[in-house]
Amino acid sequence: MSRLLADIGTVFRRELVTVRRTPGYVVLAVGILIVLGGFVAVGGGGGTGFVPAVVDLLLPTEILVPLLAIVLGYRALLMDTTSGEFAVIRTYPVSTVDYVLGVLLARIAALVAIVGVPFALVGLYVSLTAAPDTGIFATHSGVDSPLLFVRFLAFVLLFGTAYLSLSAAVSALASSRRSAIALGLLALLVGVLGGDLAILRSLSGGASPSEIPGLLALTPNGAFRGLVFEHVIGVAFAPDGGFVQTGRAVGSLVSWILAGIVVAVTTLTYAARVDVVVERARERLGEY
Repeated sequence: MSRLLADIGTVFRRELVTVRRTPGYVVLAVGILIVLGGFVAVGGGGGTGFVPAVVDLLLPTEILVPLLAIVLGYRALLMDTTSGEFAVIRTYPVSTVDYVLGVLLARIAALVAIVGVPFALVGLYVSLTAAPDTGIFATHSGVDSPLLFVRFLAFVLLFGTAYLSLSAAVSALASSRRSAIALGLLALLVGVLGGDLAILRSLSGGASPSEIPGLLALTPNGAFRGLVFEHVIGVAFAPDGGFVQTGRAVGSLVSWILAGIVVAVTTLTYAARVDVVVERARERLGEY
């Protein structure tokens, strides 16, 4: 176990250096702060409380966070494979699982900085500008609270991690930067729109409205939206809940994270084996 953590830590530190050397990520963080601040200012959430601010931010969050996660991860594994650095890394006692986890953890750290910090600053802004009663910690329905915004931020980071893991899988599957962009955009469109379109199709096909909470949790966006309504917005306005099954929604997001890791590890493992087979075949043909 200690060796596993050491190998993951080595890859993590290496990848973190790569992230730090990318100045564009700072621009992304500033940009998302401006966008979030603008939505809160225009929507009025900054002056009315944390829950109204979450309502203002929910829609842009469902679009911006997946987009930023795809941008962070669509080339994370591709760069090393196309440059040959991954082949060099594999000559050391570092497994493919260690490598993928190390890279993904570094990108998650970048996600926390680029996405988490702007959201936290917006929460701080709301705490300074909202009405005095928003500082009360929620113990029953109808009370606004900074704890609700903290919950929202936790769901945002889990949501972003799911898309980041999927973008890592895209990075492993792609053979070039162009194909990585195409696959990343496809994953973004399917994730953002696919769940809602599937629900609408199910309802038009005669599905019962009672099935919506279960269907909602199947996609990352649906699971995230359901958790926000259930544990942030619904706490203040609808104590009975029923928006989504919490366990299913959290399990869905975790499953998407694990699925991305499995696809990335499997792709890199078999790609490396195929390269070895091809190289051996070339050597044998050269002998003849």
